[in-house]
Amino acid sequence: MKHANKIKIPIPQQFGFTAQLSIAHKLLRVIEPIHEGKSNHLSTVAIFLDIAKAFAFDKDWIQGLIHKLIAYHFPPYIIRIICSYLKDRYFTVSVKDTDSSHRKLNAGVPQGAILAPCIFVLFMNDIPQQRDIALSLYADDTAILAQGKPLSKRSPIFKITL
Repeated sequence: MKHANKIKIPIPQQFGFTAQLSIAHKLLRVIEPIHEGKSNHLSTVAIFLDIAKAFAFDKDWIQGLIHKLIAYHFPPYIIRIICSYLKDRYFTVSVKDTDSSHRKLNAGVPQGAILAPCIFVLFMNDIPQQRDIALSLYADDTAILAQGKPLSKRSPIFKITL
């Protein structure tokens, strides 16, 4: 984690999986600009995204992860540890006293695993950012906000009432 913190992973807009930050911080980052915009007679447009399969890494995603780890200059031993963590995993199904044969897992991150949040934050760290567009993330929940003058006082495109 020292290397990740040194290279600013996670980005400041990521409130999930980050020490001393919570969903309340993300909500404040969303609500405050809306409230300030309303006070300044600005329209606010918001897009809310939820990445449904955030931890369903298939082998293509694993290759993408390896590429990102290399691009972020992670030490080779860390890359090897993460690769061994994600590859060549198997499962067995038990029903009463009977076990199935071992089956290979081709995708996913072990549930409840300590590295899962770190891997996800790494994937989300290079989300595009634009000036004048606010971005707020809590794990895989993403809010994107933009403000501007209303097109017409009679017909706003969106209206948010607080």
